[in-house]
Amino acid sequence: MKKLTVIIIGAGWSAEGHVKAFQHYGVEVLAICARKPDIVKKVADRLGVPDASIDWRKSLLEHKPDIVAITTPAILRTEAVELAVELGCHIVCEKPLALNAEDATHIYNLIKETELKHAFAATHRYDPSVAYIRQLLTEEKVIGDLTAVDVGWTRRIHGSPSDKIKPWNWMSSLTHGGGALNNGLTHRLGMLERMTGMKTTAAVGEAKIHPRKAPVVPEIRDWRVWRSTMITQEEASKLEWRACDAEWDYTAFFKLGKPNKDTGNSILVTMATHPGVPSHKPDGGWFFYGTQGTLVGRGGHILHHITKHVGEEVEELSVPQELQDDLPQIGDEIQNKWTALVRDFLADIEDRPHEPYLTFQDGWRYQVAIDAIRASTGWAQMSE
Repeated sequence: MKKLTVIIIGAGWSAEGHVKAFQHYGVEVLAICARKPDIVKKVADRLGVPDASIDWRKSLLEHKPDIVAITTPAILRTEAVELAVELGCHIVCEKPLALNAEDATHIYNLIKETELKHAFAATHRYDPSVAYIRQLLTEEKVIGDLTAVDVGWTRRIHGSPSDKIKPWNWMSSLTHGGGALNNGLTHRLGMLERMTGMKTTAAVGEAKIHPRKAPVVPEIRDWRVWRSTMITQEEASKLEWRACDAEWDYTAFFKLGKPNKDTGNSILVTMATHPGVPSHKPDGGWFFYGTQGTLVGRGGHILHHITKHVGEEVEELSVPQELQDDLPQIGDEIQNKWTALVRDFLADIEDRPHEPYLTFQDGWRYQVAIDAIRASTGWAQMSE
């Protein structure tokens, strides 16, 4: 079989993750593309990619790869997708799919009538704990029929000591794809749908922007560094401050139902940051209520403690080893999940058996939900 080729647009953490995942499966990474020559050269050299490009259009037109992976800020999605589709490239796109539902609709329409494969990289659905919850809910039905889902967790991103400040980062900007909805919600919807075997069909909610501005530390570019960085009030007073428009807190409700079925009997799902329910603290959790009991998974993107509750009885449950072994092991947990997505995506391209993965249709559906929560004007339908 012909060796597949890929070009990565972007040079950040997710770009590195996609490069390593494609390389793991023998796909030739022809180029990494980014704006800053020094940064893209450094990343390309470290990952063994021959072309460090500052012109993604030129690279796509010259190389005409089989696959394009888009890991840029959200504002740059549309042009890259348009050219990739024109060239007949399969596409993987990081979250969010677009800045808003209108743009996401345009992107999805560009590709849905073609034969091209498209993947949406909200990858925490590949966590072994998610696969185990699905097994418990849909195969073993350990709590009977599902009746409701409640998800809550405490955001710690701005819950810092009063004398410390979180610096500005792309996560502070919606045009860069930041915020809790573009990131955390897209993951959680993917997880929810895999866990239950159902689809979210409608959404409503409210979001809160906080903080409104933050100091800029120019040398902090990598999200992994920013995540653990706090600066003092004195340090912040000497820096440029930049506006923040990304939300960190939200409360949302979703209707969950079987694909292509009447939504009259939908299951109600609640998701909230900083929930008032004491049982959700301190690390949050997923609560699945059924006709014969309750299933609880502690944590946000990784459910590290799973219990089944029937009456007064509580049973500790452990993720089976075979589900843990199903996740590729080439790096840390984040890298392994990118690799799992690429595994299934490549199998689909090569017409081999594979597990379902999220597509641009899901990215568009999730963007409809995000817009509905931000607008807070009533229920929005998440279907064509």
